[in-house]
Amino acid sequence: GEGGGAPAATIAIEIVWRVGKQLAPLLEALGAGAVSVPEDGCWTREQFSEALRRYADSRELWLKNNRKRMGLDELLLGVAGEGEASTHLDGLVDRLLRSSQVCHRVSAPQGGAQGGVRRTLRPGRPPHVQVRTDTRRGHAVTLAHGLEAYGVDMEALGACLQKALAASASVEREPQVAVVVQGFWDVAVAEWLPRGGVSA
Repeated sequence: GEGGGAPAATIAIEIVWRVGKQLAPLLEALGAGAVSVPEDGCWTREQFSEALRRYADSRELWLKNNRKRMGLDELLLGVAGEGEASTHLDGLVDRLLRSSQVCHRVSAPQGGAQGGVRRTLRPGRPPHVQVRTDTRRGHAVTLAHGLEAYGVDMEALGACLQKALAASASVEREPQVAVVVQGFWDVAVAEWLPRGGVSA
């Protein structure tokens, strides 16, 4: 068997931003093949940073007296909007991200999906999972709410938690969907969920 109650599969969640029309001049200036935009049309912060670094390198925009700052040319001023004429790379990335739509990319294991993983793009930041204790019929229970937003098979998660914690676990549908574990397991469940790719 598997040791340590590790999850059989993980859910990957990435915060990404839409590569909008405002970046078209930058992509055009970099040229085809220099950077690629994924199928879903979103980049991670690192991809934004890499594209801007490549552009600054190709145009020699780094300041001579401070190699950590770049001077903004007309194209970058148009893309980033109003602001200082020179900035750090991270500052420029922040300016671009503020004007881009934030999304989150979820890759969840699913039988029958290509490669066994279903990938979805959802608007906004990822929802938070709440782990708390409560009582049911006079007994202490631990509840994990918000997991369904990640496409988690709640029954399978309940079975994994039951095995990992050696405690009874089930799925509660009312008043909201939650995995219910018998006993005070809030710390253990909160520590176990990130191993499966979900931050509690």
